[in-house]
Amino acid sequence: MSYSTLSIDWEDFGQLFGMYHFDEITEPVKGSIERQTDIMLNMLDETNSKATFFILGMLAKYRPQLVKNIAARGHEIGIHGQNHKAMFTLTPDQARKDLKESVDIVSNITGQRIHGYRAPFFSVNETNLYVLEILTDLGLIYDSSIFPKKMPRYGIEGFSDKDALYDLPNGKQIVELPLTIANYFNRTWPVAGGGYIRLMPKMLVNKVFRDFKKQGKDSMIYMHPYEFDTKFISVADNYPPSAGYSKLKVLALNLRWNLFRNSVRGKILDLLKQNQFVTCLQKANYVKENGNGTELLGRKK
Repeated sequence: MSYSTLSIDWEDFGQLFGMYHFDEITEPVKGSIERQTDIMLNMLDETNSKATFFILGMLAKYRPQLVKNIAARGHEIGIHGQNHKAMFTLTPDQARKDLKESVDIVSNITGQRIHGYRAPFFSVNETNLYVLEILTDLGLIYDSSIFPKKMPRYGIEGFSDKDALYDLPNGKQIVELPLTIANYFNRTWPVAGGGYIRLMPKMLVNKVFRDFKKQGKDSMIYMHPYEFDTKFISVADNYPPSAGYSKLKVLALNLRWNLFRNSVRGKILDLLKQNQFVTCLQKANYVKENGNGTELLGRKK
């Protein structure tokens, strides 16, 4: 039996666009994240599925009621950090501050303990594995930040692609739920979320997950709210008039963020109907109860 997990990195496209392009954290434009969250929650209700939402603190600060709504619908709440900074750009003290702030704000909103974390940009790698120790110091039991394949911006080559319990230098343990990769043509391929699912034809997405089921392989899907949106996303709605973007640049950016996005809802709905889904916490508890701790990095022999 294989189990799939749908994880949502709950963040607002416009808020992040403004922060990264104009170094400004603003309140999200009203309407987008509300609409996107409703689409996801209704889809999950329709298929009687539960997901894990990794909540970004800087968005939760402005939309606490949406976080409460997600929790009230029975979905697991994890954290996605506070300010969506790549963790390998922060010092250990800055990383601890970011994580503690997000744990505090999200747990105060929901009244629930936080058990898991997903780093922005999957930014836990060989250089900052101390982040896992910080998580255990804050009481978290699992992480889902490591991409078990080296990609241009993230990933650890050779890291195990299996859910596993790891012994940490601080004497504690953490469950790592890595992102899913697939093996085809003697190579490993990123297949299980975001732009990869957006760009793959629906027939290929279904084949990949059918293959996982045949192999008895668990899968971790990750998505973002904007990918479920029913409205065209224009970057022009998310930058100040003083930015001076040319029409050509706006066109190029809009193409990037909208390309095949309307295909996402149908693809994810199919997967929800065809596979058995559990939350990250359910997976982590199973691993913790049934696994023996292994040395950190867990590299394949």
